[in-house]
Amino acid sequence: MPQLELHIWTPSGKILTFAGPRALTTQEVITLCQRLAGQDANVTTVPVSVLRFTRQLTRFFEWINDVADRLAFSEVLTSDTVFSVPMTETYNLLGVDSKDIITLEKYLQDYFTNILKKLKDLKAQSKQSDIFI
Repeated sequence: MPQLELHIWTPSGKILTFAGPRALTTQEVITLCQRLAGQDANVTTVPVSVLRFTRQLTRFFEWINDVADRLAFSEVLTSDTVFSVPMTETYNLLGVDSKDIITLEKYLQDYFTNILKKLKDLKAQSKQSDIFI
C-alpha cells in the first residue's frame, strides 16, 4: 500500500504535496515491522473488492460512518497515483530542513524499541507482583 498523498493549497496559490521520497508497499511495511518486532506477523489478505463492498455497505448507516471512512484506503490501493515525489519545494515553502524529517523506517524503529522496552518492563513488574498480563 503506498503512502497517502495530501495536497494543500496555500494562500499564494502554490500546491504543497505531502507524499514522501519513497512509497512503500504493504508487504514492505509488514516485512519491516516483522524485522523490528523480531517475529512473524499473522497476515490475512482481503481482496480489495471486499473492502470496497464493505465500505459501500457501511455508508448506509450513520452510526458506523467511521468504519466507512477508515475503509477509504481501499481506493488508494487501486489508484494509479504515484506517491513518491520530491519534497524539496514543499520543505522550502514550509521552512523545514529535510534533515528534520524522519523516514518511516526510523519512526517504526523508534516505536518498536519503545514498545518492546515497555512490554519487557511490564513483564518484569508482573513477575515481581505475581500479576500476569
